[in-house]
Amino acid sequence: MKRPSWCGMRNAECRLKSALRNRQSSIAALLLLVLGALAGCQGMGRFDVVVTIEREGFKKTTGTIPSIEVNLVGINDAELREWTGRPLSQYWLPDDPQRVTAERRGFAYVMTFGQDRPTRQVLYRHHRIWNDWEAKASRQLFILSNFPRIVEDKEGDADARRRILPLDKLRWRGYFWGKRVIWIEVTPSGLIVHTPPLREEEVRR
Repeated sequence: MKRPSWCGMRNAECRLKSALRNRQSSIAALLLLVLGALAGCQGMGRFDVVVTIEREGFKKTTGTIPSIEVNLVGINDAELREWTGRPLSQYWLPDDPQRVTAERRGFAYVMTFGQDRPTRQVLYRHHRIWNDWEAKASRQLFILSNFPRIVEDKEGDADARRRILPLDKLRWRGYFWGKRVIWIEVTPSGLIVHTPPLREEEVRR
């Protein structure tokens, strides 16, 4: 029986090492791919935010569609407490510094409704304001309305004129399958979210 030569054994060892290196490279590439996918799943999502007016409700209660302003504002963690507790009776004053500053700096998207205005308005996901919100690490979307006019100020979502929604992609069912619409309705009694996000405990499952 012919014994394997030293060169043959050396070549086999080189081939084995090469195969191991290729396998390690493939595993590393796969790991980077997985990490990249996980990173893409996290962070701020972008949505088509649809705001509509409940026409029939207003016709029954006021006889017409009153002049209503809605602000959409991306808020980061550092701003959250201030915006959550801000009395909306102050926010909607003509010279309120918080609202005026947000509008001037381009962080507030303004919608105006009324008798001769469209009853359905949309902030599209491709609008440049999403870039501004992402640049300041916004994690919540505040929807603020100046209707009803006379109502007691309350914090957060307890005030019917304010809704606070998460912008985390994972909190929205179907986001990664292209379902990226948030629908808000302005009614005589306040704001209604027709597309509620997942609760945090649902995401953790």
